[in-house]
Amino acid sequence: MAGHALLGPSSAERWLNCTPSPRFTEHMMDSESPDAAAGTLAHAIAELKGRKYFGIPEPMSTREYNKQLKKLKEDAHYNKEMDGTTDVYLEHLKARAMSFGDLPPYVALETQVDCSNLVPEGFGIADCLMFGSGRLEVIDYKHGAGVPVSAEANSQMMLYALGAIHTYHFIYGDSIQSVHFSIVQPRAGGVKEWECSVQNLVDWGETVVRPAAERAWAGKGEFAPGTWCRFCKAKAQCSARAKAMLELGTTPHALEPASAAGTLLSDDQLGDALTRGRALATWVADLEKYALSAALEGRTITGYKVVEGRGSRDWTGGSDAAFAQLIQRGVAEALLYERKPVSVAGLEKSLGKAAFSKAADGLVQKLPGKPALAPENDPRPVYNAAATAFASENT
Repeated sequence: MAGHALLGPSSAERWLNCTPSPRFTEHMMDSESPDAAAGTLAHAIAELKGRKYFGIPEPMSTREYNKQLKKLKEDAHYNKEMDGTTDVYLEHLKARAMSFGDLPPYVALETQVDCSNLVPEGFGIADCLMFGSGRLEVIDYKHGAGVPVSAEANSQMMLYALGAIHTYHFIYGDSIQSVHFSIVQPRAGGVKEWECSVQNLVDWGETVVRPAAERAWAGKGEFAPGTWCRFCKAKAQCSARAKAMLELGTTPHALEPASAAGTLLSDDQLGDALTRGRALATWVADLEKYALSAALEGRTITGYKVVEGRGSRDWTGGSDAAFAQLIQRGVAEALLYERKPVSVAGLEKSLGKAAFSKAADGLVQKLPGKPALAPENDPRPVYNAAATAFASENT
């Protein structure tokens, strides 16, 4: 498949908001993190399962499927959790396909869509598209567990949809009237869905995407730091982001100069300071990671040096050889091993979802999570102490 577009759907949130960033970072080196590599592998497993179920591009024998799956599982980034998360994705694909009723949809997996009619040289790879009965389904698998992704007004998904409508227009013409979006993120909130009309998408494409894409392609516009910075190659070095972060570190705007010392923060002031502090903490972590990498390459970061962190101790020759010697020297074997119960998640990861479900049937209970502070736009409902206590008593 083709490489990444300069202005692709996957980076749309960034270039729609910070139009100079694509050209600014165009020639910067980018390295794949272990989490990204694991996500790529999980996507490959999910794709294989989808192709086996739908018979795309042609029916696949169980033997061939097992052969390809075995090869994927030999990857160093594979873990059993991927079996369960990709099963969740496959079950959602099945459910969405069944929602078309007696007229099965046309299904395309890992398909390149062309949005160059709106975005210069724009294209992207959609995880799954389904066409039929005047409707388009756009389904995206997210393996990450860190940041829950919403399907509502998701610019990446909306560009996939516009690209799919443009790419398949020679087949479906103007018959597609609505789009249903699904983000399947099993490790961070499960399935999120949203729906909108094609007309609303087209309007968004013309009024928002096209002008922003023109500025981004030309490298014009103002740098605009935001949540989208986390995927930018210049996030640690960008002076615009640094300026914004350092301004966040000044006296919160909700504080009057006379009351900035010697008094307690109000709840409004506390919320403002917390929001600023979280953004600053993320930025400082990005700075530290980049500075360490630069220093290890031999560059001088003013005011800092690389030192050896706190070391740890281990058994010479491995624990088995060392323990044998310890027993000979009179140390009781019982002192050399710790016995502790495995967690539900740990056993499920070791056995795999299917085997775990069978073995642990009726043995697992769902316990409420501890209350946690989250931004007000977090999709989870507000914590209700009374309802949580009632649920715990009736588990």
